Amino acid sequence: MNKIPIVYITDDNYAMPTIVSIISLLKNKCKNTLPDVYVIGIDLSDKNRAYFKNIDNITLLNLENKYSDIKIKETYVSKAAFFKFDIAEIFRNHDKILYLDSDTLILDDLAEFFKTDLENLYAGVIKDCIGEIMCKDNERLKIKNYFNSGVMLLNAEKMREDNISEKLLENKKNSAIDYLDQEIFNITFKDSVKYLSPDYNYMVTNKRLTQKTVKDFYNVSKISPKIIHLTYLKPWEYENIPYSNEWMKYYNQSPFKKNKLNLKENPHKRKIYEKRKLYDRWIIDILGLRFSYKKGGKDFRLFYP
Repeated sequence: MNKIPIVYITDDNYAMPTIVSIISLLKNKCKNTLPDVYVIGIDLSDKNRAYFKNIDNITLLNLENKYSDIKIKETYVSKAAFFKFDIAEIFRNHDKILYLDSDTLILDDLAEFFKTDLENLYAGVIKDCIGEIMCKDNERLKIKNYFNSGVMLLNAEKMREDNISEKLLENKKNSAIDYLDQEIFNITFKDSVKYLSPDYNYMVTNKRLTQKTVKDFYNVSKISPKIIHLTYLKPWEYENIPYSNEWMKYYNQSPFKKNKLNLKENPHKRKIYEKRKLYDRWIIDILGLRFSYKKGGKDFRLFYP
């Protein structure tokens, strides 16, 4: 058996999508793969704790939110995410751990991914295409590359040896700006990471760019997502968005399937003409073509959506 320790972190707001992600994981594993799924639940209600306890192969840890007073600049991000800092210390019986965000769909077996040799590095990670190309987060943080913290293959043994959990928290407390956990991981890990295939953290926000741009960024000829990361609009909140059908497939196999979702209209539903601001650029969609430019008509680009 290929045993894989996998950690999720959730609160009541994300309990349902966490369970849907776990169901997709269990439905798509091979017979010889045994995921040991750990869920760090932050102040979970009795009702949500019961949902997790009714699923096989799940160990639930219900903790109080010790990070409730921590400052963050984005109100849509749960402070529960800072428990990522503690994973290596909480699970001291594991030397390698796969962390997954709750807004992921797992479409394939993860045994080979878990076998990745992390050498003497802190983690295996996937670079954030939008973060580098459009947001320039690597330049903002003065680092070489910028990765997404929603899927991380953690070298827990190495992290414990170097007291990384403590350093992550120190860097958060000492940051002049209210950085999110992702920014703190990038600052702390720096170059001590192994960059892995985008197949294992395909961020839906990549669809804002052309396929060629994305493949060139990752230096690959093909992308076949095995883990879809539902960044930005969520299929449990909006209808007709990328991967809505895939997500609903697993939602309908969950304990929540009888609950009707009150989905809002996709705010980016294609129109004949639409103009909007996206980071430092203006985007214009017209008759199936997309134009983008910076203020003053600079850096004009034409590409297909």
